[in-house]
Amino acid sequence: MRKIRVMCAIGAMHGGGSERQLVQILQHLDRTLFEPFLYLIYRSGPLLDQIPADVPVFVFEERVSSASRRWYFPGRMHARRVADYAACLQEVHADVSYDRTFLMTLITAAAAQRVHIPNVSTIVTNPETGFAPVAGRFQWLKRRLLHRLYNRSTRVLAVSDGAREAAIRFYGIEPARIVTQYNGIDTTQVRQLAARVVEDAWWNASETEGRPVFRIVSAGRLNHEKGFHLLIEAVRALVKLDTQTEYRVALLGEGGHREKLQQQIDASGLNQVVKMPGFQTNAAAWYRTASVFVLPSLVEGMPNVLLEAMVCQTPVISSNCESGPAEILENGRLGILVPINDAVALQKAIADIRDNPRAAADRAETAEKTIEARWTIQAATARLQGILMAASKGGSGFSENRGL
Repeated sequence: MRKIRVMCAIGAMHGGGSERQLVQILQHLDRTLFEPFLYLIYRSGPLLDQIPADVPVFVFEERVSSASRRWYFPGRMHARRVADYAACLQEVHADVSYDRTFLMTLITAAAAQRVHIPNVSTIVTNPETGFAPVAGRFQWLKRRLLHRLYNRSTRVLAVSDGAREAAIRFYGIEPARIVTQYNGIDTTQVRQLAARVVEDAWWNASETEGRPVFRIVSAGRLNHEKGFHLLIEAVRALVKLDTQTEYRVALLGEGGHREKLQQQIDASGLNQVVKMPGFQTNAAAWYRTASVFVLPSLVEGMPNVLLEAMVCQTPVISSNCESGPAEILENGRLGILVPINDAVALQKAIADIRDNPRAAADRAETAEKTIEARWTIQAATARLQGILMAASKGGSGFSENRGL
């Protein structure tokens, strides 16, 4: 039987949740059933070396001459990317196209539909709050195009129930066309990474001048939407109110707001308290050695970092975004939820973990067992394989709205 050729697409291999999820999907797709390919706009990002060796990689910037990319007018670059992706699908005789993020859907769904190849597109965040910050120019036009592309797609996936419901409202997607397909994580890989040693003397210090060290970790792209500025403000208040504890805060990741966040850290007098070690391939080791993992985001879809921290049995706190965290944390049973954009609530939640470590540890143990039972990458990939197989044959892959 001929294997199903699936072309996966994303902008680049940066360290965000969508990129890491796609890498894991590529690693776990059943090679007896599927032949995967990968299409990127840019060959960049720290996850490039994690792409499986048997996956051919096609890169727009390498396929299209630099001379032809210099002549710019609105819409020309988009048209060239659509044309190149359509040509790439035909070159490999793809049976189905699979993309993540709406910026890639604008390219890949348009191309796949042009050459009559089934496409499956994934919405990775709540568009009512997550669209505007990253959509750039001509947002009204992009939203209108996505309305048409999603409603012509073979199947649309959303990473959470909240994201699905918001997408139906925001894009006007036919409800029967979009289903929830939760992310999954490789729990074995996370535990292997968690077992590594964090090579950082500042982080590893057990106490300072007799004061116990309380370690707080967070991770994600350094931008406004991830809410790191709120965590810094919460920690400033904690340090002021609690002189008996030595706080250490690690913000893992890279992004355009690094300088702005550093300025806030400097102005708050937290240079020895808050550090930004950059993107860490062994982030799980930082999670495992932390007293608490905090996700202060303003917007989320289905945060993988929260799942990974829970696998490490680290107590977790998350802002209660309109989609994602509450579904993972079962409305607070598995971790603390706080209102979004609320530094005071973050401060109080961190203090609660600090003052009640036994209760926090018990909740974290329950959370780890729940992730192992419901959120593995193997289960998520198996569900996705069913969707891709059905799509390649012209079907939907689901009779209901839930993908878990």
